[in-house]
Amino acid sequence: MKRIWLLSALVLLLATACELDSFLFDNKEISEYKLPGNTIDESLLHPVTFESNGNTLYGYWVESESGRGLTLLYCHGNKNNIDEYWDRVMFLHDLDVNVFIFDYRGYGLSEGASSEQGLYEDGTAALSCLRTEYHIPDDSLCLYGYSLGNVVSIYLAAEKVNPLCLFAESPFASANSLTQAGLFLDIPAGWLTEGDFDNAERIKKIHTPFLLMHGEQDDFVRYKDNGRIVYENAPEPKKLVLVSKANHTDVPQTLGLDTYRALLLEWIGTHID
Repeated sequence: MKRIWLLSALVLLLATACELDSFLFDNKEISEYKLPGNTIDESLLHPVTFESNGNTLYGYWVESESGRGLTLLYCHGNKNNIDEYWDRVMFLHDLDVNVFIFDYRGYGLSEGASSEQGLYEDGTAALSCLRTEYHIPDDSLCLYGYSLGNVVSIYLAAEKVNPLCLFAESPFASANSLTQAGLFLDIPAGWLTEGDFDNAERIKKIHTPFLLMHGEQDDFVRYKDNGRIVYENAPEPKKLVLVSKANHTDVPQTLGLDTYRALLLEWIGTHID
């Protein structure tokens, strides 16, 4: 019976191999952004376009209420586009910080086709936009990655910038770790995706305070196979917040938004000179 089950699983893997990237990229193109449930004053919302290796990318620069100089570059997850994460923008904007969110190529209005290399190029282009268009200094910039977005934010912190701090919510260790954990099979690296997406290795190269939040009940990116490894590989200073009863998508809500925002502000404040 075990042999039959394994054979069936192998057949399923081979049958779905042509959709490898859809495992990580669940993008949705649109004709306009809706910003569902928006409560941020329209005067603070500024649509942005910038170039990434020949592709026009779209995003929003959201000014803080008080004009506070701290800026948070938010790298969203794999689903749909900016609209899917607008509630997160509102959560973070309540910290009285500037928030910059953008769609990777192939997402929302952004041009191009999704890929691992594209993520790195798009994140680099977003960082350049913040530096050149908004004159954001590195020591007033925080990076925040959620799920797939950690591939971008961890890459930037390891290779392109030394920000004030780095936040990781529900990161996976690598594409291979994610797929093995989800399928409970010892699958060779590269069978389900052509990319490495190796957060666990790249996190070793950061030089910034690191805060990791992960749901204890996350059944998509299991903590013990993913977030735990990323955290253990990260250099000090670092902090882990393992959220009881939280799944993959509800860490802020399960913590409670006041507690969530206080946690971020405390970590930022601890590391401001």
